This record gives sequence, C-alpha cells and structure tokens, in this order.
Amino acid sequence: MTRTWLDAVLTAAAIGGVVRAVVAACEGSCPRDVGAAMLVWPDRTDGTIGGGSLEHDVIAAARAMLAAPDAAWLREMRTYHLGPDLNQCCGGAATVLLERFDAKECETIAMLLAASPTHPGVARPVASGVAMQSSGSTKPGLVAASDGSRWFTEPLSLLRTPLFVYGAGHVARALARVLDELPFAVTWVDIAYDRFPGFVPEGVRVVVDAAPETVVASGEPEAFHLVMTHSHILDEAIVAAVLRRGAFAYLGMIGSETKAARFRQRLGRAGFASETVGRLISPIGIPGLEGKAPATIAISVAADLLLRRSRLNGG
Repeated sequence: MTRTWLDAVLTAAAIGGVVRAVVAACEGSCPRDVGAAMLVWPDRTDGTIGGGSLEHDVIAAARAMLAAPDAAWLREMRTYHLGPDLNQCCGGAATVLLERFDAKECETIAMLLAASPTHPGVARPVASGVAMQSSGSTKPGLVAASDGSRWFTEPLSLLRTPLFVYGAGHVARALARVLDELPFAVTWVDIAYDRFPGFVPEGVRVVVDAAPETVVASGEPEAFHLVMTHSHILDEAIVAAVLRRGAFAYLGMIGSETKAARFRQRLGRAGFASETVGRLISPIGIPGLEGKAPATIAISVAADLLLRRSRLNGG
C-alpha cells in the first residue's frame, strides 16, 4: 500500500508533537503549488513549501505553535503577500495552513487511514477544535461550508501515473532513485529477487516473474511502460505484449537507434501494423542530452516522462 502523508503524521504524532504546514491557496506567482507541505519539529523539518523567507517565517510560526498550550486539533491559517510581507520577488500571495498533531489526534488519524480505500481524502475547517473528517477529495483546495466556515480538503496521496519498469539493471536502479519523489506509481519487474538492489524506494512495488511480459496485462490503460531488461529477447517479448494489448499511454525501450530499427523490423515481420509499431519510443530520454552514465540516462528519461505526463494531463 502506498504510504500517505497522513501515515507520516501518525508516526510523528505518536512519538511527540509535529506541525504540518500545507499551501492552502495561491494567487499569482508562488514558490510551490497548492498541496505542497512540510513537517516541522522543534529541531528539524521534512519537506518544503518553497524555501526562502516564506518557509523561514512558517517554520518559526510552526515552532511557536508547538510550544503553545495543549489543545486538540490546533490550527492557524496565514496569508503571505510575498513582495510586501517578505521582500520576495515572486509577486504572488501564498496562504498556508498550519496544523499541530500529537497523541490526542492519533485515534482519529488511524480511523481516517482505515477508511482511505473508500474515502481517499480528508477535510477540516481552518479554525481550531474540530477533528478531520474523511472526504472524497481528489485535489487540494479551500471550500466554503453551508454555515460560512472555510474548510481545506486534500487527497491522502498524490495522483500518480502508473509506471511499469521492466529490468533492474544499472540504469533502472538509477531511475528508481530519481523517480522516488516524482508523481509516478512505480511497479518494478524482473525475473528474480537477486536482480534488485538491497534498497528499494518505499513507494516502489517489486514484482518477480520468470515471464515478465505476462505482467503487462495488470497495467492500467493510462499506464506508462519502460523496457530495459538485460535481454533483448525479454525486451522484445515485453514490447510485443504491450503493443498487442494496445491500452497504454506510453511505451519506451532503452537502446540505440540501431537496436530500435531492428526491433521495429522484427515487430513488423511478426505481424504488427506500422502505426502500432510507431507507438514504440526508442531511444528514450530527452534528445540531445549526451552521456551514457546511468545517472545521466535516468535524469534524461525521468524528465521525458514528466513532460509526457504533463501533456497527457493537459499541463
């Protein structure tokens, strides 16, 4: 199961107080979008809402909140006009909701997590004293309730594009590290457990199958498929399975122009129509970005995937 931001809050709240600061609204140019969040403790932070003077001020406010008298569901919402208030050049206005969590909120948080399969979001008023509630929210934002109060709703997990990565070689390992904080739900496939590294990022689902091409059938119609196994025979079987299925958003295969041309010829001889074969993207990555080091290729491929995802989502 994908770890949500509320899981992180529960873990932190169970062992001591923590404040979560989340961008609730944004007008004009802001350092981060609505939904960007960070956790603040007395001695450290995790995440970012954009850095600079905005983040410095929010951290100070969060630590003052941690030192305030005990109260359940303590919240504060602040709006920063970035130019006049903080002397930042962004020129916009960011509204940040700060929420303190400690042991008092843990029982409710656990209940919200248990309800997450059917209620993938949460809602709460921006004022203190009222518990979070489950909601069906799919995007973060401020809403007005019937009684005139303002509430903030947000999903528990970032909307992630399904991405199937076939092969656990050097480039795939570098790519897994790069993708760790990007909006992809990664399924990593290879033929044996010992082909994977000792550390796999928490959000990555590992699948071991002696016939990795059979995993293609489990992919969602909007899934991306990235083929980079140790074997050209396996590569061809996986590519053919994806093309045969037809329902996918992207199919890429690592390799040179020569490998790609030979694969297209072989797929054509296997009976695939030219327009079907034309859906295979190979070589992969950003054209013109030179370098064969795994890290360089991984960054190029990740950037290309982000661009393709943005285009598909209307960004």
